[in-house]
Amino acid sequence: MRVALFLTADRAGASALLAAARARWPGATFVAFANDEDRAALQMAAPGIEFRRDKPAGGKAAFVKSLRAERFDHVVVAWHGGERVQPLRVVALLLGAPVLVRDERGRETTVAWWQPWRWGPHLLRRAARTDALQFARAAAAAYRATVGALVAVVWIPLRLLIARLAVRSGRSA
Repeated sequence: MRVALFLTADRAGASALLAAARARWPGATFVAFANDEDRAALQMAAPGIEFRRDKPAGGKAAFVKSLRAERFDHVVVAWHGGERVQPLRVVALLLGAPVLVRDERGRETTVAWWQPWRWGPHLLRRAARTDALQFARAAAAAYRATVGALVAVVWIPLRLLIARLAVRSGRSA
């Protein structure tokens, strides 16, 4: 059995998550994804677990595709508080394996992307603690990915084509 561990918490929370996963699945092969600051210390504290960077290599889509190709039997992720946005929490939902989440209170539940009633309360609890600047950043990122991309792909080339046709018709007249 292969278990992916997304250690998206501080070092103490990540250590607790490692211990809980080892107790739940003894004998499993674990692959842990941790941030650069904590990875070395966690690796020394948890021998026998393969640790990897939590930063995507080759882009986010390639990272998700490579993780899906590894075919994990279970995915465990910490949904703790914190100031940083943790995209691995979303990536865990896209891997096609059962996702066990553990919050900062030690509560565990299984979630899936098609079950918003399971991850929605966590999202609302986090949103209540988020400042206005964080919401503005999220809105700007959503705009760039949707309307901004539409403008860049459709409107700008269309305007350039119209301008070029106008220049050509002005030269030949």
